[in-house]
Amino acid sequence: MGLTNKRCQLLLAALYIFIIAVWSCGIAFNSAPDESTHFFLLEFLNKFDAMPSTMEPKQAFTGLISGRTWQQGEFWYHGLPFPHVIGALITTKVGSWLMPADLLYLAARSFNWILGGVFICSLFRIARSIGNSMQISALIALSIALIPQVTFVFSYLNSDGYGLASIGLLIGTMISYTNSPTRKRAMYLGLAVGLMLLAKLYFLPALVFVAVMLVVNRKFMNHQLLTHWKTLCIAAVIVAVPMLLVVYLKYGEISGVSGQLDFVEMHKLNPAAGYGTCYLFCGDQFVNTKNLIPWLELTLTSYFSVTGWMNIFISEYFYVFASMAFVCTIGFSILQIKPLRASETWKDITISYILPLVMIIGLFPAITLLSLIASQNSLPQPQGRYLFVTIPFLALLLALSTKRMVDRSSVENASWKAERRIATVLALLCLFILIANFSSWKANVTFPKNAHTSAIAKMADEALPQISTAGTSGNLSLNQNDLKNRTVFSADSQPSLQMPISDTPVMGNIDEVVKTPSGIKLRGWVFLANGVDSPEFVVAVENSKIVGALKVSESRPDVAKALNNKEALRTGYDGQITNTGDMSGCNITLFALTSSLRLFPMPSACDKANVPHH
Repeated sequence: MGLTNKRCQLLLAALYIFIIAVWSCGIAFNSAPDESTHFFLLEFLNKFDAMPSTMEPKQAFTGLISGRTWQQGEFWYHGLPFPHVIGALITTKVGSWLMPADLLYLAARSFNWILGGVFICSLFRIARSIGNSMQISALIALSIALIPQVTFVFSYLNSDGYGLASIGLLIGTMISYTNSPTRKRAMYLGLAVGLMLLAKLYFLPALVFVAVMLVVNRKFMNHQLLTHWKTLCIAAVIVAVPMLLVVYLKYGEISGVSGQLDFVEMHKLNPAAGYGTCYLFCGDQFVNTKNLIPWLELTLTSYFSVTGWMNIFISEYFYVFASMAFVCTIGFSILQIKPLRASETWKDITISYILPLVMIIGLFPAITLLSLIASQNSLPQPQGRYLFVTIPFLALLLALSTKRMVDRSSVENASWKAERRIATVLALLCLFILIANFSSWKANVTFPKNAHTSAIAKMADEALPQISTAGTSGNLSLNQNDLKNRTVFSADSQPSLQMPISDTPVMGNIDEVVKTPSGIKLRGWVFLANGVDSPEFVVAVENSKIVGALKVSESRPDVAKALNNKEALRTGYDGQITNTGDMSGCNITLFALTSSLRLFPMPSACDKANVPHH
């Protein structure tokens, strides 16, 4: 028996789910953007079987799945549909019978792994429905699904994976329906529309694309196309309305805009957040290139691979080659506009090829501009995920253009040669993206936090003998005058070194303060712009005693870009301060210990822990 479409899809899904799972096991909990904010709703539903109000958490709340503690008033996404959370709740219940408690968060993530399998199958079906061969369809699906940023998105709990899978299903069912507008296919398309209505706002342009294609095809190609529009609408309503209604009755909205406004308000005082950054119409400047170019660079690179908390990059060569491949794909697609044969009319070309081509290419500048305007009016967030709506459309673009090239060659009785050439090029593209995928995975697994606390790290710790390593001293140093002036001897001739406390606080921000059973977890950044000292440790002092210290060694490209200073790259810290007692009586003082052994005061961790974030 040969390889059928169904078997090919099962193979693609199994392979991709395995790759996603390996990625996921190498990423520690909350080592990806906003995972904890999605987990809060999951943890609350799991523990109380009820939806939280916008004022939750009203007190410290520890989740049973992740073990994380959310402080009073901590931000989470509310006022949005949450199908991905419902799915994660189901996989968590199933996974609780199979997985140890400390890895139960992987069971929640596994719903996104399943969505990844659905996504790659939908890409395959898109290419096959267009008329491509099984081999070319599989290569197109792999080339898109293995983009590092796409695999990363499916590896942790978030709503973007749901959005990508929904768009893939939407495009696939639309093509299937336009090919043969039966009632059954109208129902499938309606179900896909319903799923899309539960996605985030920046995925909704996909619905506009589908609506335009249906209306144009109905007007100029097939007047019977919308015969089953009632079936389509009923199916969409059955899927979408119940959850939209529940969310609206509970929170008074379905867009999540109020939560985003809270998020902006919470972070706009953080110097690294860049609140108020201007890109367009800045004074007498039409375009502020100094701000715009770094924004565009990070937006475009994070469309391909900027993982972690937007701070894990891969070699620049990958970005250059990926941009070249993208430009070549667009150019190749435009070249296929030429009529296949004399009998092909421009009306047919326009509706079947030029219209989707223009809309797909137009998505990129349109969404980029909208994202730029949003960044200027709130917080600069140059993130490629706002362009993710275009990812499944790249598969459609490849499928349409390769099919036209094969059809063009068939006119010349050389279609098999064209298919072989196209398959070779796609295989090379797939190989490049696979190498980039592995490089990005390796960068994630070896990132300091993941290297110590991910599932892979825990398994390695259990499998390998413990090897104690001495801590590094960093770049601590003293000049001769400091050594002489700051070294004192006690009455019993014991020397001690004085560390003076500066009156000037350092620049920085405490991004996260989380209470744990053994103390508090801190994450943030600290920077000293005097060109002489550099912060080496964050020191916690309680009751005149040092209770902990965190190494300042995390990469923070967001800070470096916001401050426009390359020296601010290695300014992050992330770790645990233990044995600090009851947070309700918190009197911890934080200092930055610099390379010259001077202490600089930092913002209060206690204030950060006790101030509500709404």
